[in-house]
Amino acid sequence: MGTGPVSGRSVVRITLVIFVALMLQSTVLVAVRVAGVHPDIVWLLPITAALLNGPETGALVGFWAGVAFDLVLPTPFGLSALVGCVLGFSVGSLTAAVDERAAWIKPVAALIGSVGADMLFSVLGAVLGQPQMVQVNFLALFVVVGLSSIILVLPANRLMRWALTGEGGRRSLVSAQSSDSGLW
Repeated sequence: MGTGPVSGRSVVRITLVIFVALMLQSTVLVAVRVAGVHPDIVWLLPITAALLNGPETGALVGFWAGVAFDLVLPTPFGLSALVGCVLGFSVGSLTAAVDERAAWIKPVAALIGSVGADMLFSVLGAVLGQPQMVQVNFLALFVVVGLSSIILVLPANRLMRWALTGEGGRRSLVSAQSSDSGLW
């Protein structure tokens, strides 16, 4: 990947990837249920963005993917954006010293990040007045979300790599933003 500033094309591609993931999540994957739990691919976007481009990019992608996800969920608005932002920044920070080419990093980050994000989402939802959000079979959540994330992280990573084309491998999106026209 290059080291140029964030281009308008990158922002458009990231927006397109978020839209495609949201459509898949809200139409196809919501129908795939095991013990009342369905796969969550929206969390893979900040995870892969953070692995490819660092914690700031992960946080930004997580925030915007979360805002888009919040538009279709009957939960407190901003909850998905908060969780996505925390997820992207956490994954980027915790994996900053790891070579992104390591074969194990993507599946491990997808497993831990997706399950952790769903659990954080449930707990924060309960704290914000949605007690039904913690009445979930957490074992089923761990198995279904974990396995689906491990399986879907590579296609999600390819999409995010395409969306971030032209940006440095671990370079911060925020630092590049200053030389852009402020699209983020």
